[in-house]
Amino acid sequence: MIKIKGVEAVVEGFEKLAEEAAAQTDEFLGRLAESIAEKARQNAPFKTGRLRRSIENRKTAFLQYVVEATAPYAGYVEYGTSKTPPRRFMQNAVQQTIEKPP
Repeated sequence: MIKIKGVEAVVEGFEKLAEEAAAQTDEFLGRLAESIAEKARQNAPFKTGRLRRSIENRKTAFLQYVVEATAPYAGYVEYGTSKTPPRRFMQNAVQQTIEKPP
């Protein structure tokens, strides 16, 4: 008969490492979301400030964050209309954050 001692301790150690990695990943995603929101505020065109003030980020679940602009016209600014070109303040914020993460 072969007995292997310490397997339970190894499994527990891996479980702890996995939990720590997940927690660190969640924290990093939160920093990414805040960075994207901040860059989007900087990129957003400014007339009254409403669009910039409407940009927010929030955690929706573990490992899930949302960055959004809630001004009713935000989509028209981001994607443009038949009369105005797109002003990609959100897309550019994501790209800037990917290129230089926090």
